[in-house]
Amino acid sequence: MDIASASAAVQSATNSSKSSAAATALTGNFDTFLKLLTTQLQNQDPTNPMSSDQFTQQLVQMSGVEQSIQTNSNLETLITAYSVQSANLSVSLLGKEVTGSGTGALLSDGGANWDFTLADDAPNTTLQVINSDGATVYTQEKDAAKGTQKFTWDGKDGNGNELADGPYFLRIRANRADGRPVAVDTKTTGIVTAIDLSSTDPLLTINGTQIRYSQVTGVKEPETGT
Repeated sequence: MDIASASAAVQSATNSSKSSAAATALTGNFDTFLKLLTTQLQNQDPTNPMSSDQFTQQLVQMSGVEQSIQTNSNLETLITAYSVQSANLSVSLLGKEVTGSGTGALLSDGGANWDFTLADDAPNTTLQVINSDGATVYTQEKDAAKGTQKFTWDGKDGNGNELADGPYFLRIRANRADGRPVAVDTKTTGIVTAIDLSSTDPLLTINGTQIRYSQVTGVKEPETGT
């Protein structure tokens, strides 16, 4: 094993492990590096001594690896702090009315509401309301304009039959006149009834579906009787 190999081993540990494991690898490989360097200096050819620039460069490389590990450690600390903050803030949303990117809405008192935003005019737009079993219960064709607009569904299927209250989902297919698709952002509003903290971006349950904490765009106290 030569000095270059020792340095490469440390670099590999930095790329493939967390900062704590990489720091442990750095300690072991740095000891190896120094032993190899000392041995190399002791056994060098007197007529062709090792250039000081060479081992100085190698020391600089090892120092650079150490700095990279420290940077990764600092980033891990920041990520942990962000996760804790997100968890604390998301828990405070329990029972609050939030608005965020999502397709679910609750049908109640003969109405379910969604907001959606189109990136461009979409004269060939299809709105489909989907029930919790994945079946399409209502379809509407629409000449939709660019921007944000509201869609209110009266809770009736295509035959005019009233459907049971509960969660429903909106699927939108929007296309320009030439058939090219238009980007759609669908938003939903509802009461947060559960929170999943198993990831760094907590999942909030509203209207029978989940949205990410990072997708929340508005929060307010629910109206009395909501």
